[in-house]
Amino acid sequence: MKNSIIWIALMVMASVSLSAAEKKSEVAWDGRLHELRIGWGDALFEEAEKYEFPAIGRPNIEPRYLTGHLFCEYQYSWNWWCSTGMQLDYEQMGWHDKRENPRREHNYWNVTILPTVRFTYYRHPWVSLYSGIGIGMTINGGTEKDLVSKKTTVLYPNLNLNLFAVQVGQKGFFGTFELGAMFSLLGGNNIVMAGSRLMSVSVGYRFK
Repeated sequence: MKNSIIWIALMVMASVSLSAAEKKSEVAWDGRLHELRIGWGDALFEEAEKYEFPAIGRPNIEPRYLTGHLFCEYQYSWNWWCSTGMQLDYEQMGWHDKRENPRREHNYWNVTILPTVRFTYYRHPWVSLYSGIGIGMTINGGTEKDLVSKKTTVLYPNLNLNLFAVQVGQKGFFGTFELGAMFSLLGGNNIVMAGSRLMSVSVGYRFK
């Protein structure tokens, strides 16, 4: 009986604390409904490909550059904790073939379009914490050829997980840091991204 009373008391205290935190977060929301931001994310998965070329039978590839993920996004806030939007992401990698003389540039690029949803679980006048998810499509193209030496532009499904993110700023201007992962594949032999964009940063502006 005594243990039951203790558990009930703890549950009531936790409920009251959560309610107070929710109320505080709602009060901290400044009512700005629209958000625009631009950012950059790492491309560690694509970076690893540079070192895998010899192992997968392409020892003549000489990587030249990798842009990382360049992205822009619009979000609309329905309330203090939920917003939806659209994100556009672009990345490109270029390389030379050592067998060519003179050498010319080869490349591939990925354009990803993602409808997104974001859940904010803590909000303060100058900082907020959130997570989110995006599900969309990736268009893969460039001069790269497939296994039968044919140039292709292919459409792949894409999943972007935003596991933890922090947004810091005031008076509409803000910066963000996000941890997550982006996946885009069609079966085991058609992998465009597998854990790409693990970390990203952005700057933006929120307005009514």
